[in-house]
Amino acid sequence: MVTNRQKLILKAIVEEYIKSNEPVGSKILTSKPYLKFSSATIRYDMQDLEEQGYLEKTHTSSGRVPSEIGYKYYVENLVIRNEETAKIYPVINELLSTNKEVGEKIKDVVDLISSYTGYMVATLGTSANYQTVKKMEIVPLTESECVLLIVTSGGKVQSQNITIPHGYKMDDLLRLINTFDNAMYDRSVLEITDVLGKEAKKPRIRQMVDFQDDLLNFLIKAFGRFSETDFYQAGLSKIFNQPEFTSHESMSKLVKMIDDETVKEALKKCSSGLSVHIGSDNLDENLKECTIVTMPYSMNMNDFGILCIIGPIRMDYAKVFPLIEYASGAIGKLYKKEWLRGRREVKWWNFKSRSFWKRQKTK
Repeated sequence: MVTNRQKLILKAIVEEYIKSNEPVGSKILTSKPYLKFSSATIRYDMQDLEEQGYLEKTHTSSGRVPSEIGYKYYVENLVIRNEETAKIYPVINELLSTNKEVGEKIKDVVDLISSYTGYMVATLGTSANYQTVKKMEIVPLTESECVLLIVTSGGKVQSQNITIPHGYKMDDLLRLINTFDNAMYDRSVLEITDVLGKEAKKPRIRQMVDFQDDLLNFLIKAFGRFSETDFYQAGLSKIFNQPEFTSHESMSKLVKMIDDETVKEALKKCSSGLSVHIGSDNLDENLKECTIVTMPYSMNMNDFGILCIIGPIRMDYAKVFPLIEYASGAIGKLYKKEWLRGRREVKWWNFKSRSFWKRQKTK
């Protein structure tokens, strides 16, 4: 059992070791204003904490370093979020308010967090593979040009410009799209390729061979964007500046971690809320010397992305926790804004479509 005094001592040792990467002795601890205990008392408690498995003694010093168990106890019970991290929040907001594409904005935030912490940072946005198709609609712009809108159950919208080949009319395209729409309704994005292939073999579709091939290419391109998984990482080189990863062996493990897409697989298994995987919590051998901190962010009503910070077990948790919590929340708000904009865009395209057909009737 850890006493209240031992909690203070353990907290001090973890935070001092995070800062210095040097074994912590009783002399350093007695200088802490909140540890007004004798050197003998502190040494006794350090010995007890070592026997309980929270501290480890190095061979080169009389000081102690936190064990993996000690870090986990600190994270679960003792860490206090660093309020100074709040100074970076306005910079995150500014990066997410630029006129860049959403993906570029998020990359800028990932780069910022990596520079600020000195750790590797990654983000993984889930694809829409398991969402189902709810609507495909053609929005005419001119007699030979239109926009194809595809809407999924999660509210994701993709648009694809289509030019109608010479010899065909808008009504021909509408008939084709209506056929495909009926066949694809409530089918997952993963099934679309098979559905398209089967529908393309039907006689009524084969009658429009040239146009059908063009349309299939348009559809495959549009649905392919749904299946894209957004992954971005920054700061791998910064981890090499951490003392734990200066050896050739540790560097090789980290490089292999990226080459084998270990990070992607680790992120896909993350649970909801703030998640911390320390050392042996990471099943992959390449991550045994790392801590992975993850936080999900909402992309729309059904999809979530993951923000991740990877560093040594000697990570500055007090800085990382509030930073990843704020950044994931800010990214979630950005996606909500984009989702609402997409819904407004669909309504606008529908208005354009009604205007087109109204003009056709008055001709």
